[in-house]
Amino acid sequence: MRLPVPVHLFAAFFCCVVPGLRAQIIPEALRDFPVQTESVEYDNLTTLRALPNYNALKQRFSGKPLERLKTALTQIDVQESEVAEIAMATSPTGFYGLISGAFNGVAVTQNALKKGCSFIDVKQDKILVATSEMSILFLNDSIAAFGTPAQIESMLKARDGVEPRLNTKTSLAHLLNQTDPNAPVRGISSGSRIAASLSDAIQGETSLNLDWSRLASNISAFNYSVKLDTKAHVVARLQCQSSATAAVLRQTLSALGALQSLAAAPPFENLEVSLSGVFVDLKMDTPLPAS
Repeated sequence: MRLPVPVHLFAAFFCCVVPGLRAQIIPEALRDFPVQTESVEYDNLTTLRALPNYNALKQRFSGKPLERLKTALTQIDVQESEVAEIAMATSPTGFYGLISGAFNGVAVTQNALKKGCSFIDVKQDKILVATSEMSILFLNDSIAAFGTPAQIESMLKARDGVEPRLNTKTSLAHLLNQTDPNAPVRGISSGSRIAASLSDAIQGETSLNLDWSRLASNISAFNYSVKLDTKAHVVARLQCQSSATAAVLRQTLSALGALQSLAAAPPFENLEVSLSGVFVDLKMDTPLPAS
């Protein structure tokens, strides 16, 4: 446990319960995630839980990773309902991230150790080895890192400036900071994760038939923000390899939108595509999974 707690981290708890505050876990993620991170997704679970189809949304967005994390948290007596936000990251070698919530990190760590939870000492920190798949380290009372012990140690090195951080990738950091601060789901993707992330963010549960790998070959990175009511309202910015490939991608997406508008049950609606240099910006509405 690292004390004293900086003021900007203490504010992360309040952003979970006071509407409209910018999530402090995102700038924290840019400082803590190592430079090899390829994708980041932020989910405001407090907002998602208020929706009637939360269980289906949870599976679409942070489902499987959250289930593994839930199992680990249960082992140290932290309930899923106490987790307000999650920032999930992937690299070519793993999955890791940060959570914030209403838990008390000092008390949880002490109780876990009393119950005999395995741990690994890293300087003044204790990484709780909650399960074989997931370990947890409380960075302060309201923010915790999760992943394998090696991934958490890598995050600590980035946090301490010993190893390069994700925010040294200025274009990626800028894309993440451009996402809508009021959207409960938002993120960035680059590298080998682009095709899968595009499919998850844009296609979702629809039957849209696209060659995502072919599209991804022209994209160096992209961001997305998703607002939810009766539909998922997606806003994305795709950064292409060049202005020429951006122009081709815009034409492809625009043509696709025209074709889908003729379908009896189009997989998306209200598609808007625009071009600005190497960037293709799009907006679209997609169906939500049933509750």
